[in-house]
Amino acid sequence: MKKLVLSAAVSAAMLSGVAQATPAIDGNNLPVIQNSTTYTVYLSGASAARKFMEKLFTNTNVPAADAICDNSKPIWKFQNGTVNANGTLAASKGKKQNAYLCDINKANPALSGLTKQHLLIYKRNEGGSAQGVSPIIADAKGLVAASTIKFLNIASTNCATALTGLPAVGVLGKVQCNYDPANPAKYSLAVPDFGISDVDPEQFQGANTPAGFAAVTSSDVGLLNVQSAAASVFGIPVTTSLRNALQEATFGIGNACVGSETEACMPSLSKAQIASIFTGQLISWDQLTVPGTATGLFTYLSNNGSAYLPTGNLAAGGFPDTVHICRRVQGSGTQAQLGINFLNYPCFSGASAPAGDTGVSTEQDGVTLVHALPSSGGLTSCLNELEAGTDTNPANDFANVYGKRWAIGLQALEKNADRADSFRFIKVDGVAPTLANVANGKYYDWAELTFQYSKTHAWDAGEQIIADAIIKSAGNPLVLAAINTGFVHSFGQSGLLAVPTLHTANQDGTLNLALPVNPYSHATSGQSINNCRVPARITNGDFTIGIQL
Repeated sequence: MKKLVLSAAVSAAMLSGVAQATPAIDGNNLPVIQNSTTYTVYLSGASAARKFMEKLFTNTNVPAADAICDNSKPIWKFQNGTVNANGTLAASKGKKQNAYLCDINKANPALSGLTKQHLLIYKRNEGGSAQGVSPIIADAKGLVAASTIKFLNIASTNCATALTGLPAVGVLGKVQCNYDPANPAKYSLAVPDFGISDVDPEQFQGANTPAGFAAVTSSDVGLLNVQSAAASVFGIPVTTSLRNALQEATFGIGNACVGSETEACMPSLSKAQIASIFTGQLISWDQLTVPGTATGLFTYLSNNGSAYLPTGNLAAGGFPDTVHICRRVQGSGTQAQLGINFLNYPCFSGASAPAGDTGVSTEQDGVTLVHALPSSGGLTSCLNELEAGTDTNPANDFANVYGKRWAIGLQALEKNADRADSFRFIKVDGVAPTLANVANGKYYDWAELTFQYSKTHAWDAGEQIIADAIIKSAGNPLVLAAINTGFVHSFGQSGLLAVPTLHTANQDGTLNLALPVNPYSHATSGQSINNCRVPARITNGDFTIGIQL
C-alpha cells in the first residue's frame, strides 16, 4: 500500500525462536528490522522542530508515562550523510532526513495495548513545514502521486555505522545512510502518516506555497484533523561578527559588552528594521545608522578600527557591506511565521512578502542577497560559512563565494543553545527571546505549531494510536519541561510552551518552567488555531483577559 520500505536483513532477529526485546544486529553492526515485530510511522515537515521531535522520541528525561520510545533500552538514529564505496563514513549531516528505531514504550498507557515490540519513526525535515501539510492534503484527496514523498533509505546496503555492539542507553546509536533526492537508489518513497508544521496549515498560501503544490484553502483544511500542540519561540540570528559589531555600535568599541553572551549585552534591532531587511529594502549595512551619529554601521566601524568587519572577496568586485540574508525556501513554517509576525503576511492581502531567493545575483548587482535553504540545518550552514569566510562544505546547500560577510537569518530557539554554531540571537525591540518574555506578553516572535493527518488516511494497525500518542506527548507541559533543558541559552531559558487551550496557564501570568504553559493563544473559544489571529490571553478557559500587542 503506501509503504515502500523496510528494510535490512530479515533473518537474524530471532534467537532460539524467541523475538528479542531489542532488535538484533547483523554482521555490519546494523539493527535488523522485521515487519512482524516493528510498527512503522512516517512523519514529515517542520525542520525547525527537528531537535524537538528527536528529544521527544529519545530523551531519557521524558517521563515514562509520556515517552514514546522505551528510553531505558538502546535507540538507533539513522541520518542522511555519506557512506563511501568501501563502507567508510564521510560527511555526516542528519539535517534533512532521519529515522529512529527503538523498543516501544509500553509504560505509556496509550501504547500499552500494542502487540509489536519495536517502533521505527521516519522524520523528514527537508522542505520544511509544508511537507507536513501539502502531502497530507493530497492524501485526503486521494492523490497518490502528490502525497508520496521522499524519505531516507535505511536499507543495510545504503547505510553504515562506526558503532560496535549495541548503543549505550541514553546515547543514540548513529547510522549514516546515503541520501540523494535525485537518485532513486538513495531514497525511499512513502505517504506520510501525519505531518508537523511550525504554523497552522492555512498559512501555506501565496509566497508560502511550496514548489509542486497548490496553495492551501480553508476547504483543504476541512479535510484534516489539526491539533495545536505547542508554542515554539523563534528569533533573529546574526553571524557572530555582526553581533559583535552591533554590540560595538550599541555600547562602544572596546566596551566589556563586545563579545559578551549575556542578556544585558545583547544588541537589538527593531521590528521595523527587521521587516525592512527581510523585504530586501536594506541593500547595505550602512543603511543602519549608529545611534547618536549620522553615520552608517559599516562606515562607522570601518572608521573606528573594528575587528569584526567583513573581509575577503572571492568574487571579483564584491562589496563587503552588502546585506546577506539566510532564509528558508517557500513552504517553510519558520519562514511563514516570520512573514506573519513581522510583515502581517499572508494575513493581510496588501502585505509585503519576504524577499525571495536572489539566485545567481552577485554583490555587484546592488541588491540584497537572499539565500533560500531547504532546511534549518542548511540555514545554519549559510550563517556559519558567511562567518567563516569560506565554503567549508561544498556538499551542502550553500556555497560561499563571497568571503567573510555579515548576515542575518531566522531560527527556532531550539538552535545553538551551546553556541557551537557561528551565529548569535539578538533582541527584538529590546526584548530577548525567552519563554518568560513570551509568557509575560513582551516577546511576540512565536508561533503555535500543529500536527495534522487526513481524516481518511489508510492507517496500518496500531499506527494511528502511535501518531495520537506522539501528538499528545508533544503538547504535554511535563514533556516540554524535560525537553527544554536542552534549550537553555546564555540569555535565559527558551524553547517551547504548552498551549492554554489544552493546559491551564498560571492565573497571574507568571511562568512555571517545570510546567511551561503559554498564557496566550492564536485560538479562541469558538475557533481553532490561526497564527494570523492576534494572540489572546487565556486563563481557566477565559478568553477575555486581553491580547498581546
